[in-house]
Amino acid sequence: MKHLSAIFILFACTSALPAQDAVATLAGQLRVSGSADGTGTNALFSDPAAIATDAGGNYFIADSQNHAIRKITPNGVVTTFAGQLGVSGIANGTGTNVAFNLPSGLALDGAGNVYVSDTGNNVIRKITVAGVTTTFAGITGSGGFADGAAGSALFNSPLGIAVATNGTVFIADSGNHCIRKIYGGTVTTFAGQPQVWGNADGSGTNAQFDAPCGLAFDAWGNLFVSDANNNTLRKITPAGDVILFAGAPGQDGVADGDVRVARFRSPAELVFDRTGNLFVADSFNQTIREISTNGLVNTVTGAAGVIGADDGTNGVARFYNPYGLAIAADGSLVVADVYNEVVRVVLVPFKLSLQLSGAARDTTISWDAILGKKYQVQFKTDLSAAAWTNMGSALTATNLSLNATDNAAVGMRVYRVLRLN
Repeated sequence: MKHLSAIFILFACTSALPAQDAVATLAGQLRVSGSADGTGTNALFSDPAAIATDAGGNYFIADSQNHAIRKITPNGVVTTFAGQLGVSGIANGTGTNVAFNLPSGLALDGAGNVYVSDTGNNVIRKITVAGVTTTFAGITGSGGFADGAAGSALFNSPLGIAVATNGTVFIADSGNHCIRKIYGGTVTTFAGQPQVWGNADGSGTNAQFDAPCGLAFDAWGNLFVSDANNNTLRKITPAGDVILFAGAPGQDGVADGDVRVARFRSPAELVFDRTGNLFVADSFNQTIREISTNGLVNTVTGAAGVIGADDGTNGVARFYNPYGLAIAADGSLVVADVYNEVVRVVLVPFKLSLQLSGAARDTTISWDAILGKKYQVQFKTDLSAAAWTNMGSALTATNLSLNATDNAAVGMRVYRVLRLN
């Protein structure tokens, strides 16, 4: 696949052209629901939901209608990590001897333990690195609301999970319209009024949510929430203060732009990349959105309101209720495309920056990269010219950023960067 991004340099001024997205299927068969393990498109899923990644580059998938947690290795081999494919229930144990009921949320802690929102059972489960599953919090089959000791607390359709650096587990307790916290064996309400829906900002339980779904921490410990029925994203500070971050309560739509004017439609899971950009699975809009660090929202891939199953580049990809998100070790974005029954990889359009230095006005072009991908910088001196000239040899990314310096720039030069594979 070829990925084009370009910037124009005219004296000291710059402007940017739109770049291409690229979407491919990692595992599963488009629009085919099933329960087969295997490699790549030989595997089958049934409504895959949340995704989480470990330090080794493995993906864990909450395969909701299969009532199981699946694992995809970096080379695309799909196995069943926990649960019995197609069998719902509640049983603790090891590997496929356990049972779940509509698992929908996943997160890993620093030690590699997997936490699962066992949504249909109204409990939170924990799976160790060795594959041993236990009930971490809640009472199986007893939906409701109660804070207290983990074994006696109650949840109502828990969804998103996020684990803080100190090991505290946060839950989007969707049916209770609040964010719960589990620490030291005790469950408390971190934000939102339990069992009361609304959209009020405020501190702690003075705030209100309406069916919160996805959770993600930024580098400063702020917790971001996709407030699905309010069609907004909310931000909770470490002190528990809740503020509106993006969108407008009760106003669904498809607008890009500043976070104050952007609109969403039932946003689902969230994930931050390494540079602090926030990605949103805008599920009912059938798109993936990005909120940059300067507060601008743009559509990365998919077409608003258009259901489809196409892979491809430059805006042709289509989704059907995208839900789970994760950032892969190589820097790419991974998406659980629920009703297309697949896990997909998105190569997000990369942004270019430049720096001019020295009396000769040497120009350094920098961009975020995908590990293992090859990039070629090119230039031309006349906008109307058809041909581009390679600036040096192609570069292979060995880390998540690349740069190239032009020491021979004279007058105006137009630059672009091609992704070659």
